[in-house]
Amino acid sequence: MYDTVFIEHYFIYNKKYKNEIMELKNMIKRVKELDSSALIASKEFRDYVEKQETEINRGISLLCILSILTQADEEGLHGYKILKDLTEKTNEMLVIEEGTLYPILRKLEDDNIIKSKREESGRRRKFYSITDYGKKIFNHLAGFYSKLTEAIAPLYDINVNLKSEKYLFCPMCANKIELTNLELRFCDVCGHNIEKELKERGLKNE
Repeated sequence: MYDTVFIEHYFIYNKKYKNEIMELKNMIKRVKELDSSALIASKEFRDYVEKQETEINRGISLLCILSILTQADEEGLHGYKILKDLTEKTNEMLVIEEGTLYPILRKLEDDNIIKSKREESGRRRKFYSITDYGKKIFNHLAGFYSKLTEAIAPLYDINVNLKSEKYLFCPMCANKIELTNLELRFCDVCGHNIEKELKERGLKNE
């Protein structure tokens, strides 16, 4: 149903950066051992959980970075600001080291997902912003992740309420479509005619 090749390309990092993109601060790494008999005191348990948390965080971290850049103004954001926003907006659940962030940004720039511009004076910091192509990539991946999270939520006994009044998720490819342009007729990722879905919401005249 979903464009799996398209998804895998951006959720699985290029091998060139595999060794660099590893130092994500897992939740379990920040948990102190309070009792020698607790599971976390076991090296086997801690190592296994750290590895799994890292695997989960890899794709999510990329998506969160793109989300932060979509909310930035035209000037963009420098690396430290991206890290700060990421930490604050995830309530310190997703923390990335500088040594991890910049390889991700370089890879995204190589793929034309983001662009950068260096200050002409002062500290000459690099400011990053998302490209138009990057916005399309983000909307598709954000839509896929949102629908996936909604689908698996019952497995973990949690509720996920997507903002259906603000977005339409394409039923063919899960692309997230903002309901600001009611003249839109087709999903720009897969070409699916979305008029039926818009009519069902009362957003299109018969």
